[in-house]
Amino acid sequence: MKFTDKESYSLPVVLAVGLHVAVIVGGALLAGLSEKAPEPPKRPPIVNATIIDVADTIIGQREAEERRAADAAVKAQQEAKQKARDEARRKAEREALEKQRREAEATRKQQEQARQKAEAERQAAIEKQKAADEKARQERLAKEKKAAQEKAKQEQLAKEKKAAEEKARQERIAKEKKAAEEKARQEAERKRKAEEQARQEAERRKRAEEAVQRAMDEEDARRKAAEAGQMVQSISSLINRRVTDAWIRPPSARNGMKTLLRINFLPNGEVADVQVLKGSGNATFDKYAMDAVYKVGRIEELSKVESYIFERNFRQVDLLFNPQDLRN
Repeated sequence: MKFTDKESYSLPVVLAVGLHVAVIVGGALLAGLSEKAPEPPKRPPIVNATIIDVADTIIGQREAEERRAADAAVKAQQEAKQKARDEARRKAEREALEKQRREAEATRKQQEQARQKAEAERQAAIEKQKAADEKARQERLAKEKKAAQEKAKQEQLAKEKKAAEEKARQERIAKEKKAAEEKARQEAERKRKAEEQARQEAERRKRAEEAVQRAMDEEDARRKAAEAGQMVQSISSLINRRVTDAWIRPPSARNGMKTLLRINFLPNGEVADVQVLKGSGNATFDKYAMDAVYKVGRIEELSKVESYIFERNFRQVDLLFNPQDLRN
């Protein structure tokens, strides 16, 4: 047998109430009997009764669930109210922000409009000033152009006048130049003829003088050549004699030995170096001959010889060393 939820909760309640009523009725009956026939006191019977906690019954559970449901409903209602308040607050904040944004946008637009207006006014002022400046510039240019044209006109007139004066001056100069050139030509011709005559006379005298000078030079050259020849011969003999005097006869030297030496001198007469051009066949003889040259060291007389004679005859001297007092 099945019961609905309402019936399942009502039956325990009825049973509990019935139990309490039975206890009470039983107690009343016992009390009436005692009044009708008093009996000796008896020990009252012990009634074993159990206290039932309504909370432990199905009814208590139902009530607890109802309380929990009510609490949950209250809590849900409170949460819904809180959510509504939060949403209202957020909405208010959004509306406040939107209002601020609109106000800021309005302010920005006002400022932009003010800026554009100020910019337009500034541009208008600039354009106005530019127009005024351009007008002033055009007027100034017109004045300058007019002044320049007037100046150019005056300069052209002055230039034409100057050109006419210059032309007249050039014509006058040309005439004067032509006359001067003719005079100069005549004077030059006269002078040329005189110079030609003088040149011919000078040429004649020069030829005569040159002939005399050539004769003198030839005589002087012959004399100098003879003197130079004598000097060369004398110094050559001097070199040969001094080398011979400085020579030390080696033990192996024999009659007929000779060696050809080339001696290089400096302008002051010092021996720069010496070498054997053609040896005697005896190395010791040749070496002693070279040693003799180095021993002489310097021919002082060469420092007094004129440079052209030194360069021609003594810068390089080939000496045939052939001593005559050798043993057989």
